[in-house]
Amino acid sequence: MLPLGALAFPIGLLALSFGISEEIEEANPDMVSELVAMFAIFGLFLYGGVLLCWASVRHRAQRGTPERHYRLAQFGFENGMAYLPGPLPGTHLTPWKERGQLILTRVMRPVSPRAVEFANYVLATETSGSRNSGFGGVVSMKLPNSLPHILLVAKNDRRVLPYAVPARAQVLSLEGNFDDHFTLYCPEGYEQDALYLFTPDVMAELIDRVNSFDVEIIDDWLFLESSRDVVTLDPETWHKVVTATAAITAKIDRWAQWRDDRLSAGSLPRGGDGQATMLPGGKQVAPRGRRLKMVAGNGAIVTGIFVAAYVAAVFIAKSLP
Repeated sequence: MLPLGALAFPIGLLALSFGISEEIEEANPDMVSELVAMFAIFGLFLYGGVLLCWASVRHRAQRGTPERHYRLAQFGFENGMAYLPGPLPGTHLTPWKERGQLILTRVMRPVSPRAVEFANYVLATETSGSRNSGFGGVVSMKLPNSLPHILLVAKNDRRVLPYAVPARAQVLSLEGNFDDHFTLYCPEGYEQDALYLFTPDVMAELIDRVNSFDVEIIDDWLFLESSRDVVTLDPETWHKVVTATAAITAKIDRWAQWRDDRLSAGSLPRGGDGQATMLPGGKQVAPRGRRLKMVAGNGAIVTGIFVAAYVAAVFIAKSLP
């Protein structure tokens, strides 16, 4: 069965062809303006249809079949992991709450001293009044303490149309050939902290074993993010996921020694007695280091261009005699 979005193009093309033939046959004085308006509506309709088709295909792929869920559950049991087919709310991944509604599917939770979770996700966000869905896979790991918001974007797993990206002023260039594999973003003023966390041996591990994933540190969480599903039945995918996870977890404990020297008593929350108190989870991050500054990405720009083109076409159509 074809996804609903796949019907958008033929239906739109048929409607446009019918409308054009009617306008030409009637030869009304406002024929030109009517044709311009038709093409504008068709363009917007087609753009929405393509997005809907893509979202439908990704939703269908993540839902899976009973047979696939059974095989994943068996795989999880054989490898010491609990399997939850989902969909499940991702509210426990607290930093993602700020981004929209997170739904997890095909969740794998291994039995290990450190909290680790493998899952595929759907992230629904609101941008300029329109609802957008992002799809992919994520490995979530709890950290021993909060760290500055740092994002490493892998060069070989670029998202085509992200709706928000970090501001370019936050890019930090690292030594060697690291920049050939990742783009590192950190809050302005936290460059030395990023260098402390990402020492040469950590960078080497990232290049060799984690180059298929974006790496994001935010609050007391670390995420390995991919535009592709990470919980699959493909052995090669699991090899990449497990290798990357092992490489990162081997380096996490040393990060527990990090301290934010910018954190003063005045920036901490206060208790009922007016005294500054530490937030749950121990060591904290000063306000300017907690979040990267984000700007509009290609997805938001493309959407804006289509909307602006539609408005301009309608305006021109109304202005024509």
